[in-house]
Amino acid sequence: MKAWHMRPKPTSLSAAVTLVAAISMMAFGLLSISAVAQEGVEAAEEEGGHAHDAGDIWAIGQGGLLYDNWYAVTAADEPKDTHLAYPAEGKQKGAATWRCKECHGWDYKGADGAYGKGSHFSGIKGVTGVAGMEPEKIHEIIMNETHGFTEQTMPHSAMEKLALFLSKGQIDMDRYIDRETKKARGNPRRGAAFFQTICAVCHGADGKAMNFGSEQEPEYVGTIGSDNPWEALHKIRFGQPGVGMVSMMVLDVNDQVDILSYMQTLPSE
Repeated sequence: MKAWHMRPKPTSLSAAVTLVAAISMMAFGLLSISAVAQEGVEAAEEEGGHAHDAGDIWAIGQGGLLYDNWYAVTAADEPKDTHLAYPAEGKQKGAATWRCKECHGWDYKGADGAYGKGSHFSGIKGVTGVAGMEPEKIHEIIMNETHGFTEQTMPHSAMEKLALFLSKGQIDMDRYIDRETKKARGNPRRGAAFFQTICAVCHGADGKAMNFGSEQEPEYVGTIGSDNPWEALHKIRFGQPGVGMVSMMVLDVNDQVDILSYMQTLPSE
């Protein structure tokens, strides 16, 4: 999910439909807050993390976006140099090496996860070890010599949200995605209902309304869902940095996985 395609200015009829949809989604969100809180409790019990209340949801969601691409979220200039802590044997360079996901992976497991091999291998461990840690301590780690973030690089208010995500927003993706087959352990029929009423507004009923690749090598949501389900699930949960993609944090994680399962049935080319 690399770009945001401009859409034509809506007519008065489509604007009215959009307004009705927005109101419906707001109502759905209000009714779902208790489900999110319950999910946080269950996550704390099952995964050893901390439950989060409704007041944390927005900040954790922002932290998830920052983990993906902090300079797109903060509208900062892209770093020109390769991060000093990025290994020389790594295959990436420049701004990409400053993204948290580049070293620690979309599944948060680093060298022990999906980035344990391939073009994104760095040999760096994941961030699952800080799940449940006090956000203040994680904030200090973000600013240590290894990570090298300063107030000039990333505002402290953003670091605090990133730390909150790392503490309270991680999930164990191996519970929801089979590592060998890349298949999501969800219900595509249930996922279709969410996708066709929310995601399809921008991505289209077949997921091909947005092409993140090229005409010769297209990349649709179906492509990403099948090729990199860990990235797809992270973006389902938190959205796309720098654009208006809706975060699905209001849904239970199993609903999010159902959406991913349905995405994997959509055209990939």
